[in-house]
Amino acid sequence: MLKEFTIEEINKGNLDKEGLMDTAVSFAETVREDILQKWHREETVLADKKLNEYVLIEGIIQILGINVRVFYHLLELDERFSDAMRIEHLTDLESFKDFDRKRKNLKVRLKNVSKRNLKNKGRETYVLDNVVLEVDLNKYRKGKKIKKDNYDSEFIHSTTKGTVAGFRLSMLVNITNCSLKKTNIYPIDTPKKDIWEEMVIDEIGTYNGNIKVVIADGGFFAYENYRKSVHNRIVPVINPRSDCRENLKEMLKNLPPKLEWFEENNKETTDQLVDEYKEILNQAVEKSLNYDKYKETRSKIELVFKIAKEIFGMNNLHVYHEKGALWKAFPALYLSSLFYQFLEMNEVNEHRAIELIAQKRDAW
Repeated sequence: MLKEFTIEEINKGNLDKEGLMDTAVSFAETVREDILQKWHREETVLADKKLNEYVLIEGIIQILGINVRVFYHLLELDERFSDAMRIEHLTDLESFKDFDRKRKNLKVRLKNVSKRNLKNKGRETYVLDNVVLEVDLNKYRKGKKIKKDNYDSEFIHSTTKGTVAGFRLSMLVNITNCSLKKTNIYPIDTPKKDIWEEMVIDEIGTYNGNIKVVIADGGFFAYENYRKSVHNRIVPVINPRSDCRENLKEMLKNLPPKLEWFEENNKETTDQLVDEYKEILNQAVEKSLNYDKYKETRSKIELVFKIAKEIFGMNNLHVYHEKGALWKAFPALYLSSLFYQFLEMNEVNEHRAIELIAQKRDAW
């Protein structure tokens, strides 16, 4: 946990070199104790252990604003820093660089890492959002190689900068504990229905178990997204277009349940499933028609993205292919979700912490 003095100073708007180090060390200790140590007690292959250490090292490097060489100097010279990190596999600069060269072959293992979080899952309320993952194309100012499909990055409209080069990144976040559920990169011409199918239905849809809620902006509004969601025990909360509100109510009112729900169930269970289905339909209508109530909840995902950009290096990336972009984005977003949980657990003002850390990282 963070020192009480550090918490008070950050909440007042102050952060010095010692406070920055305390933040980094406390974050490392928390991640080590609550995630890595528990996981490593299980049967974990060596590649996963190295990947966990790699992600943690990258996170601490970004918080402090140092390079990997300085990180290993601190590991030798600072006892508290060394005790917090407890590096067992990537023990020196050479082993880190060796793993860094091989890490792109371990893309599939990122999913295993992201399942671990500091806070319990609690209720299953998710937010789906698309963000622009901007890349730095200073070497190719005219964009000719982008137009000729030499790179996977595309020209995308940014609400703040206009047309930029980059990728469209979709994120599904469990907003009750700000844990990252799924990320993926899609071409800009990918239909929103296809994104919803893969990110929501395929990822958390089910014919039994807990009912989930997914909040998304109006760009994902489609009757098909509502149909598939309620049939998979998901309450879709999508901002409806003004001219579709009545049609949405009528469509959901007359939407029959999916037969797969009722296979091999006795009458008592069937009655319960019918009641649950009606509740899902009612919630989908009520929550969607009152979408403005959920704007504050949805805004948390924007804060996770802000942490990823301003602290964990997911800004102006020097990568131009989807594989490399996802490798940069996924660890940054995962670390961002963990850091958000860490700040909440320590009752730190997230907005002030982000601003102060982004400003003070050059202290080293």
